Amino acid sequence: MANDCDMKSLMTLSSKSEGSTAPAARLRWRNAPLHERCTMTDMVKLKDAFQTAYRNVLLPNDFRNLLRTLLNVEYDDEEFQILFMKINTNRNGEIDWDELVSHLLLGYFANDPENQRESLQPPIMGLPTVMRSQHRHPISRICFCPDVSKDRSTDPMQGTYITASRDGMINWWSLDMSLLRTAYSSSPHLKVRTTWVTDMVCMPDVNIIVTSSTERDLRFYDCTAKTFTLKIIITSWEYMICTMYYQFHKDANEKCILICGDVGGNVRVLLFSPVKRGPFRNQAGRALIQLRHVDLQRKPQLLPEMRLVELQRVHSEWVRQVSFYASLHCVVSCATCADSLLMCDLAGSKTHNMFRVDKGIQCFAFDEETHVLVTGGPDCVVRVWNPFVTTRPAVALAGHHAAITALILQNAGQTIYSLSRDRVIKVWDVQGQLCVQSYIDIPSQIGERTPISAVYNKATRELILAAVKIAVLVLDEQLNPQHTDGFTHSRAVAKILYNPLFKVVITCGMDSIIINWDPVTGKRNVMVRDAHTRLLHGELIPVEITAACFDPGWQLLVTGARNGTLKVWNFNTGVCLRNMAIEHMCEVTSVFWVEGRILAVGWNRHVTEFEDTGTASTGKSWETRHSDDVLAAAARWPLSLATASYNSELLLWKLETGQPYRRFSCTDPMLRIKMHYKKRDATRAASPTATTAHRTSAPRLSMQSTSARLSLPEAGEAMRKARARRVSTGVALPTRAQAMRQLAVHAMIFLETRPFSMQDASLMLALENGQVQGWSDHPAGGLQGAFQGVHTVGDYVSAFATDTNNRFLFTGTTVGYIKVWLMTNYLMQEQVHVNMSELRLQFPFLWRDRIEGRAKRSVRDQPLPMLLNSYRAHLRCITTMAYIEHLKLVLSGSSDYSVRVWRLSGEYLQTMGSFVPWTLETTRFPPDVKKVASFTTFKVWRSGWVSRYVPGQVEVDKLRDITDLELRNKTYGAPAPDPMLGRYFALPARPDRHDKIMLDDSLQTVPLYAHLRMASTQPVRRPPTPELVRHTRLRQLPAKKTHFDTAGPPTRANE
Repeated sequence: MANDCDMKSLMTLSSKSEGSTAPAARLRWRNAPLHERCTMTDMVKLKDAFQTAYRNVLLPNDFRNLLRTLLNVEYDDEEFQILFMKINTNRNGEIDWDELVSHLLLGYFANDPENQRESLQPPIMGLPTVMRSQHRHPISRICFCPDVSKDRSTDPMQGTYITASRDGMINWWSLDMSLLRTAYSSSPHLKVRTTWVTDMVCMPDVNIIVTSSTERDLRFYDCTAKTFTLKIIITSWEYMICTMYYQFHKDANEKCILICGDVGGNVRVLLFSPVKRGPFRNQAGRALIQLRHVDLQRKPQLLPEMRLVELQRVHSEWVRQVSFYASLHCVVSCATCADSLLMCDLAGSKTHNMFRVDKGIQCFAFDEETHVLVTGGPDCVVRVWNPFVTTRPAVALAGHHAAITALILQNAGQTIYSLSRDRVIKVWDVQGQLCVQSYIDIPSQIGERTPISAVYNKATRELILAAVKIAVLVLDEQLNPQHTDGFTHSRAVAKILYNPLFKVVITCGMDSIIINWDPVTGKRNVMVRDAHTRLLHGELIPVEITAACFDPGWQLLVTGARNGTLKVWNFNTGVCLRNMAIEHMCEVTSVFWVEGRILAVGWNRHVTEFEDTGTASTGKSWETRHSDDVLAAAARWPLSLATASYNSELLLWKLETGQPYRRFSCTDPMLRIKMHYKKRDATRAASPTATTAHRTSAPRLSMQSTSARLSLPEAGEAMRKARARRVSTGVALPTRAQAMRQLAVHAMIFLETRPFSMQDASLMLALENGQVQGWSDHPAGGLQGAFQGVHTVGDYVSAFATDTNNRFLFTGTTVGYIKVWLMTNYLMQEQVHVNMSELRLQFPFLWRDRIEGRAKRSVRDQPLPMLLNSYRAHLRCITTMAYIEHLKLVLSGSSDYSVRVWRLSGEYLQTMGSFVPWTLETTRFPPDVKKVASFTTFKVWRSGWVSRYVPGQVEVDKLRDITDLELRNKTYGAPAPDPMLGRYFALPARPDRHDKIMLDDSLQTVPLYAHLRMASTQPVRRPPTPELVRHTRLRQLPAKKTHFDTAGPPTRANE
C-alpha cells in the first residue's frame, strides 16, 4: 500500500486545488490504479459507504461517483468499465465489499516485488550428475584451486578441483570433472602404518597444498610444474588440526593467512609474505624443512618467514569450520558448543564478537558486501545474523530434519542453499522468509553415512558434493545475455491469447502455468501454477496445457490439458470456476466457447459439448466421424466447425445442430467422399479392411466406438491412403511413397469476415508438406486453392494468426520463421485495389534486394497471396501466435520456452518475462537467432537498412577539395560571414565606473584599508592557449641557444 503520509498530502493538494490548478490535479489522479490510491482511512470510508448502501452493494454509477468524491479519482468510460468488470467477479452488474477487498488484495500482491521475482521453475532442476571418485576411501575434502595470474588476480573459470581422501590420496580434476593426475600425502616418519588425512587446503598463489592428519602435523607440498614435493612439515601440534582455510591478498605486500582449527577448540593462524614464495622458495641444501609446533613458538628464527598467532581455547568443542572476514579483518570460527561462533581480529582485542546458540553451529557462510552471516547446526535451523549484532538472529528458518552441514549464498545473501545430513537441500528466500524448494534427489550412493564435503563455483553455479562418489548440481542456472533474453515459461509455450476487453495477454505453457501479462509494461499481473494436475502415487503431478480460448464476452478462460480435463478460469483473479473432462488421459487439442456451449475435441476423435452455465463435469458427445486423432480444429460462429485428423481427414460440422455436412481428404482434395447418415448404409459401403487397426500406438477402442468406426464411409482409395504411416518430412521420400503418404493437418484458422460462399475460401489449413490450403465451408464449396507457406526443406506451418479484418495472415513454421501474407484478393470473388506504396512503407521486406533471398525466390511463381514479410524469429518450432491490432504487435510462442514481441514490420522488441528492461520503443536483435540469421532477416530487423559495401570498392574521399594549407589552419573555403560568433553570443558588459578615491586626512593616520579597493582572493584562472596560437608562437620564437653558443667577440681559440 502506498505511504499514508504521502497519500494524505497528495489528496489535500488535489482537494484544495481550484481554478487553474484543478485540471492538473485531476489529471494526476486520472485512471490511477485503485490499490495505489487507497489509504486505511479511505478503506474505512469505503466500507461505511457499502454498509449504508441498499443491500450493501453498489451499481456502476454509484461506485464511480463514490470514487470521484471520496478518492478524487476519475476514470475514462472504457477504463472504468474494465475496472468494474475486474471487481465484479460474480458478473451480476453490482459489486459488494468483499469483491472490492479481493480486488485490492490482488493489486497489492501484483505490486509486491517478490511476486514479480517469483521464478517459474525451482532453482535446482533435474537429477545430479554422479561419477566415480577414483578414491579407495571416502573423500574428506574437496576444494577449488584457481589459477593465479601475475597481478595475483583469479578467474573462477580457470583452475582445477582437488579432492583428498582419508588415506592421503589426492586427485586433480578439470572444470568438467575429468581426472588429471593423482598424488599421495603420507608421513615421512611412518614406513608401515599410514594416517588419516583430516583436511586439505590449497594455496594457489605459492603453488602449495597443505594437508593435516591424525599425526598432529601439517604437511606443505610444492605443486610447481605438476610436482608433489614435501617442502615443510610441522609436527607435534598440541591437538589434531581438523579444519583449515587460506586467504591471500591481491597486493603482494600483504601477509598471507593460513587459519587452522583443532579438536581442542584452538584457532591458530600462520602468517607469511608471498614475495618470492616466502618460506617455500627453493634454497640450495634445504630440500625439506622439519620443525615442531614449539619451535614456531619459542624459536621463530628456525623459520623466520612464517609467524604463528594463537587464539587459545576459544571454543570448548572441536572447531568445525574456520574462515576469514576480509572486509572486517576478522577470523571466524565455529563449533558445536554454547560458544558457537567467534568473530575476532588477529590480536583478539579490537573485535571480539561471540554468537551463542544452544546446540552450537556446525557451518556458516557470509556475504561481505551486504554483511549477511548465515549459520546452521545440529538444531536443524538456518539462522541469518547481522555480524554486528550478536544477541539474536535476524531470521530463523526451520524445516530441516537433520543437522545442517553446508551453506551456500546467492544473490548477495538473499538466497540460501542449506545441505543437511539426510542429503536434502533446501532453498530459502531470505526476503520472503520461506522455503522455495526442498530437493531430495541426491542419491544415497553419494554417501549415506559418510560426511559430505561440498564446494561451490560462483561462475558456473555448480555445487559439487563429494564423499563415496561425486555429484554435480547446478544451482539456479544463470542465463547468459549473450545467448538468450530469458524465458516466458519453463516449458514449451502452448497458447497465446490476446483479450481486447481487458487489454491483457494470456500465455499457457506445457509447464501447466497460466500467466496474465500487461503487453504495454511487460508486467506479470497474475500467475496460476499447476493449473491442471493428476494424482500419481499419491503426488499431484502437473499436466501440460494443450488448448485454451476465451468466452464470447472475453471475461472467462477455458483451458484443456493432455489428460483430457478442462477448466474454466477467471484469469484476472486466477480462480478456477469449473472442472470438466472429455475422456481420461485423452489429450484435448482444441477448445471453443460459442454462445451457450463449450466444444472440445481431441484424441477421442469426436466433439464433446458442454453447457457453459451448468456445473456438470461431463458433456454430450457428437457423432464419431473421424477414424484417427483430431489434431486441429477451427470454429466460425454461428455457421461452421471444421476438424482435421492425423490421417488428413477434414470434416465440416453445423454448429447449430452438430451434424457433419461435408467430408474431404486434404491429401487428395478432389476425391469425393459421400456422407452417410444411417448405420445401415454406412455398413454396406464399408470395405472388408475397415476393422483393421490404424496405428499400434492408438488406444484400444470400446465396442461402441468400434461399431461407430464401422459405420464410417471408407472408400477404397481414401482408406488405403489413410492407413499409410506418417513419415518425417526431414527424410527425402521416393515419388511413389510421397504420393501414397497421408499428410496430417497441424494448424487451421477461419477468416471470419469473408462471405459464406462456395467461391470464397474462408478456411485456411496447413499440411505437413508445407502447403497452406484454402477451403470454402459452404456445402457446395471445397478446395479453392493452395500456396506454399515455407521456403526450407522439411518445414511446414505450425501456427496461424490474423487481424480483425483478415487482411493479413501470420504463419509460424517449425523451423522458427514468421511470414506475413496479404490475403486481399486471394481466393475471393470481390477484388479490391492494393496500395503497394503503403505496403512498402510498412514492410521493408518488400524493398528491392541486390540478391534475393530464399524467401523471395520461393514465391517468384506465386503472385497470390503476396508475401509481405519473412524473418527468423526462433530457433525452434513456433507453436502459437497472436496479433494485437491497436499496438500493431505480433506475439510468437515457441517450444524454446519464450514468447517474443515483434512489430508488424518485423523488428524485434522484447521477450515476455525477460530480465532485460521492458520497452516497446527500442528495437534489438534476438541474441540466439542473430548468430544464424540470414541477410534477409537482418534486413527486416534493421527496418530495411542494408550495407551497400562491395568488396574492392574504393571509398570516395569527401575532403579531396581541401588544400593542405586549409587543413593545417582549419580554414575551409571562404571566411565565415559576420558576425562570426552568430546571434547566440554577446560580449560581456563593461565594468562599472569607479569613483575617485578621496583620502580622509583629518586624522593623524590615514586608514588605507578603508579606501583602497581589494582584489578578489580567488585565483584567476588563465584560459588555455588555443592550439593554433600555440603552434604559431612556437614557430615565431628564435631557436634557444645553449650555454656554449653565447654571443660575443670571437676568441683566439675560436679563430
